[in-house]
Amino acid sequence: MLKVFRDNLKYLSWVLWGVILVFVLFAFTDFGSQPVGPGAPNSAAAVVGGKEISYQEFQNAYQRVERQYREAYGEQFSSELANQLGLPLQVLNQLVDQRILLHEAERIGLDVTDEELRDAILEFPVFQEDGAFIGEEAYRQVLRNNRMRAEEFESSLRMDLATDKVRDALTRTVYVSPTEVEELFREEAETASIRLLRLPATRFAAEITVDEPELEAYFGDRRSDYRLSERRVVDYLTVAPGELEEAVTVTQEQIQAYYDEHQEEFDREEQLKARHILLRTNDSRTVEQARAEIEAIKARIAAGEDFAKLAGELSDDPGSKVKGGDLGFFGRGAMVKPFEDAAFAAELGDLVGPVESNFGVHLIQVQAKRPGGLQPLAEAEPAIRARLTSEGTSQLAETKARELASSIADSAGDTSAIEALAAAQTGVSFATTAPFGRDDNVPGIGRGTEFTTRAFELAEGGVSEPLQVARGWVVLTVRGIEQPRLPELAEVRQQVLGDLRQARQLAAAKERLTAALDASREISLDDVAAELDVTLEEIGPFGATAPIGSLGRAPEITRLALTLEPGAVSGPIERADEVVVFEVIERTRFDAAAFESEKTAVRERLESQRTGELLQGLLTQRRDELGVTFDPQVFEAFGQTQSVS
Repeated sequence: MLKVFRDNLKYLSWVLWGVILVFVLFAFTDFGSQPVGPGAPNSAAAVVGGKEISYQEFQNAYQRVERQYREAYGEQFSSELANQLGLPLQVLNQLVDQRILLHEAERIGLDVTDEELRDAILEFPVFQEDGAFIGEEAYRQVLRNNRMRAEEFESSLRMDLATDKVRDALTRTVYVSPTEVEELFREEAETASIRLLRLPATRFAAEITVDEPELEAYFGDRRSDYRLSERRVVDYLTVAPGELEEAVTVTQEQIQAYYDEHQEEFDREEQLKARHILLRTNDSRTVEQARAEIEAIKARIAAGEDFAKLAGELSDDPGSKVKGGDLGFFGRGAMVKPFEDAAFAAELGDLVGPVESNFGVHLIQVQAKRPGGLQPLAEAEPAIRARLTSEGTSQLAETKARELASSIADSAGDTSAIEALAAAQTGVSFATTAPFGRDDNVPGIGRGTEFTTRAFELAEGGVSEPLQVARGWVVLTVRGIEQPRLPELAEVRQQVLGDLRQARQLAAAKERLTAALDASREISLDDVAAELDVTLEEIGPFGATAPIGSLGRAPEITRLALTLEPGAVSGPIERADEVVVFEVIERTRFDAAAFESEKTAVRERLESQRTGELLQGLLTQRRDELGVTFDPQVFEAFGQTQSVS
């Protein structure tokens, strides 16, 4: 694939997965959204080719994506669900891909002219009034209202325009033949509908008995099927940065120096800390009704009831209601305009409302105010100390891991000596893996990681360079290598027994279903289903590449269903744990006229698919060449293994 890529497009560089910029102009703060990730705002969540992706950039991107999910799924979406879906790491992965592609664009000099940038800006409706540009000051004010500087917006837009140029160039290199277009159309247009009878093999489990001679004979005929792949046993030391904090001293002079050198980090806008109660308006609640309810809630609070308690009970904002309506600190431009105007005009402690916005009707209470300007050192000091401590422990952990690698090289093969190295040092732990293969999960490490790759590259007794994993840094040495071999029955007995029983159950199910069909040729499939006490499932229509109802993908059944005539019955067909029979009830065949009208759209979809394949190949190649590292705290924070790809 990459050869085609290189041969056909010398100047191909990068294509972003999608333009995320446009909605920034129209997306308002999602009430209750909180920063994601453990890092300081300007520390690195990941490094791509020597360039950092800051936690601030990660947080901003994640909050935009989270907002979209909350708007789509409402109360069904939660931070816990986001972590289960791996959403934070998906966002970080997308940022990594974006940075890789940006590097490629810069490498080949794919530029966007100032004129092209200006024309693109003028196409945004939000920057137009009566068909003309709204003017420089109004343009900048729109961006400020959405927490963006003109320079940031124009830089992002310039990248998006470069993306469009490259996508056009890439698409022009893709060739899709007329035959391929017709084949795809046929796959989608030719369909079948069937009635399906499924007889589970487990129904016959009680009838199956296996004696020792049968088991030995079955294994003897198939011993090569149970061949054991190469496995390795590894000793390794882990250096955990989090356990080295006492060894890192951050002086007041270092804090002052960081503060002086990074003033832009601490130049903050005027901010408020507020809480609110939101009542959404919809078909079941009008604006007038919501306003009346807010007035009633306001009176209850004024009479002494607790704001936080009422927010938890009554607010329709799922993000903040669990925190008593607390929105944290925010600046101008962070909230929708009516909310912002009301909050910034309020005095501390005032109950402000009803306030109408596109979210609904709010009751607001301002709890604290921060003036704009340079944050005092005293306030910034905890964050600076935490950052410098984190950087110090990370550097110390890496240094210690390199020292351990040298020490282990002198002790390789002596597990007790390696274990003693760990016992003698703070923050270092020793572990030995169970035998594992290339594709196995290594407890505490993960599956398909660099740890496994290095373990299978080293000779017995070999020592790796320090590797970064979710918990810190590891140094590993290969204690033993188990060569591929044919096993003895005792080593795989349970697997062989399970396979034999499964085969016997399938054979019994097939025999029973065949007998029922043979005895019922003059009656319907419904009668066979009734005799076997199973339910017929009607499925369809489905095409050549689509799953078949509850069966999922079943190529053999698909092929038969798309060739048999309606009324034909096929089977029994053995599957993993069942035997099936089906009857074709309907067929849709190729329509030449429909193909003529749709083949252009089909061709465009195929071209887009090929473009995506080339893009993915480029990303994979550049990841290897540039090198990508992640802050282990990201994975610890979300309970994930280090497997971003």
